[in-house]
Amino acid sequence: MPAQSGSLRGSSATGRYTYRANVPARPQASAKGERAKLTHALAAHRQLLSHASSAIRTLTAARNEMIAQALEDGLTLATISAVIGENIRAVRTIGLAYDDLHPSGLPSGAQVDALRAKSDQLKAAERHRDQITEQREALIVRALRTQACDDLELASLTGLTPDHIRRSTRGIARPA
Repeated sequence: MPAQSGSLRGSSATGRYTYRANVPARPQASAKGERAKLTHALAAHRQLLSHASSAIRTLTAARNEMIAQALEDGLTLATISAVIGENIRAVRTIGLAYDDLHPSGLPSGAQVDALRAKSDQLKAAERHRDQITEQREALIVRALRTQACDDLELASLTGLTPDHIRRSTRGIARPA
């Protein structure tokens, strides 16, 4: 008895014929490559976003400690507020959070310069995080438009909830 042709054979473990009429066509190599690129980019952006958020937390803690030290050393709320770009109420709240500080003896000019530098670093880190977030959103849109990933897979790759993915991409046209 002649063997069945290779086109009729499925990929079953037993080597028997597998009915594949309802199975969607296999994606082409370029679609697989695009999917791999998107998933890699989304994973990389998730890690970049994690690093950026960590840097922001570290910079915020250092800036807040500098604010409290400057208040302890006699700088006014208004001066600190003007230097860092926060309102006076926020500066006062930050200053009250630190109890056990002693006067450092640094001149006020040096403290103002250090506060300004730390605030500039913090703002740069926040801008960097926002850029990463915008790039991630663009990757999510591209993945949905090309049908490389579904909502649940995108949620897994980005660390967002599926509901957040659906809400943020609500107005985006998706191929049927």
